[in-house]
Amino acid sequence: MRAYDEQSRGSQASPAEPPPLLGPSDFFAELRKGVKARLPADMRGFRTTRGRGRLMKLHFGEPAFHYEAWHHTGAGRLEVGLHFEGSAAENDAALHFFRARMVEVKAGLPRAELEPWDRGWSRLYETMPAARLDDVVVREAVSCMAAYIVTLQPLLDQFLRSRE
Repeated sequence: MRAYDEQSRGSQASPAEPPPLLGPSDFFAELRKGVKARLPADMRGFRTTRGRGRLMKLHFGEPAFHYEAWHHTGAGRLEVGLHFEGSAAENDAALHFFRARMVEVKAGLPRAELEPWDRGWSRLYETMPAARLDDVVVREAVSCMAAYIVTLQPLLDQFLRSRE
């Protein structure tokens, strides 16, 4: 009987294994590469910085106005969005600029939320489930961040030109 039990167990389909975990460095390296590959050629000249821990910032020459991917480990969520982290006056101007264009923004990013945030900053963002960092989450994050950049960068460029 024991041989039968072992044989039958071996022939049963095992539950699907979750994808292997990615460490934060590998996750954000894959995110950067994936976003670069997904963007149109004229948008691939961005710069990135890694914050402490589970954070990556991407910008096009204005570091205070950057796209961000931030893994909130306690909440099991990954935030992707455009952050306004300049002076209080600049952030307020950006908040009002984008608030006036939320119909246009929502057409391309239906889950996007715009809000004032910590330290006088503002953000235009969404979150997605990310209890763990793996290939599934990185693929979703690449798609989301690329959509944010393609949708919002022309508006951000317009806002930045209006400040000159």
